[in-house]
Amino acid sequence: MNEIITRNPRADEVPALRDIWKNTFGSIGEESFFRHYYNPEFCIVAEYDNAAATVGYLVPYGEIVCGSETIRSAMIYSVATVPECRGMGLGTAVVNELIKKAYKSGFPAVVLCPSSDELFDYYSKQTGFRDWFYTDELTLKAVPAVTNNASIIEINATEYNTQREELLKGITHIKHDIYALEYQVLLCDELGGGLFRIDDSCAVVECQPDGVVWIKEFLTPGGLIDDFAESLTAKDMLAAIVCLFPADEYLIRHPARIGKGRRFGMLTLSEELKNEPVFKDSVPWYGMAFD
Repeated sequence: MNEIITRNPRADEVPALRDIWKNTFGSIGEESFFRHYYNPEFCIVAEYDNAAATVGYLVPYGEIVCGSETIRSAMIYSVATVPECRGMGLGTAVVNELIKKAYKSGFPAVVLCPSSDELFDYYSKQTGFRDWFYTDELTLKAVPAVTNNASIIEINATEYNTQREELLKGITHIKHDIYALEYQVLLCDELGGGLFRIDDSCAVVECQPDGVVWIKEFLTPGGLIDDFAESLTAKDMLAAIVCLFPADEYLIRHPARIGKGRRFGMLTLSEELKNEPVFKDSVPWYGMAFD
């Protein structure tokens, strides 16, 4: 096989990059991403037949908070290959170049959120990523729309960030920067949903095209995802969201406890940080993955 050529995209290739996005992920997020985040310096393509065949993006994402430590992080996002070029190693080459780009650009921690269990195994074997982030995830069907007296408020990215950080104190997590949260708002605007607060709780809501409402981040003070019956705060929050966004099914994500949850995201670190003990935490919280 010929050597794989990776590089930054040319200006005239942006329409092709948009087409790869739409053909792989559909149109959701495409316009918002290219308007809000696209930066050719943080984009790597792999060539086939002198054209971009695989593309991936590096997104500055905020800081990983581990106790008193904060580490700048970037996310690898929306890696995609045209169908006729899959299985040729182009995706691996792009991801490895994006990792190098992150380290050179001052991001010693790189994260990503695989879309399937198979991809967790792939990234682990091919690129050095390791499982690190976990989530408790619950699917609820036929949730009754009850009369809800709690006052739910849609809030902006800055307000959400303040509330979120208060609720995540003591939990190893990614502290998203405001720019990342503003992109999440754009996705919520496209799909229906938003960033919400009830009293001391907050949530990110998206209405997916298949009719399922995703509560992508459900944060309450001490309210765990399988304890709705005991947690009035969680019940109030869920009831308010059901009233605003009635659906047949809800997917809810919440920070996991030790021994609980499913793997959700991965981490790789620069050589200087690989042996740091703060990265031994077993259930860090990723938050929004723009999935």
